[in-house]
Order: sequence, then structure tokens, then C-alpha cells
Amino acid sequence: METVTILKSEYTGLKRDSQLLRKNTVYKRLLEFEKSISAGKKFYRKDLGF
Repeated sequence: METVTILKSEYTGLKRDSQLLRKNTVYKRLLEFEKSISAGKKFYRKDLGF
């Protein structure tokens, strides 16, 4: 494993961005979608709104 060093200000910005992303509904839907795919559920265009 490699160690990466970043500035504290950059770390704080990344942490804030990740917290905002976790609260985003699109991100939550993406996680649900990935979970369903890994569980073996198949999706079709109709399911996705096409």
C-alpha cells in the first residue's frame, strides 16, 4: 500500500465534498442501482425510463 500526502486544506475540501455527495439523492439512487445489479437483478430500458 502506498502513502499519499496531501495538504490539510485539500483534505478538508475532499471531506466536505464527500459529505455533500452522500446526501445527494442521485448518489443514493446510484448506490441502490449498484446493489441491485450485484444482487443479480436485471434492468431494461423501460426500468430506466427510456
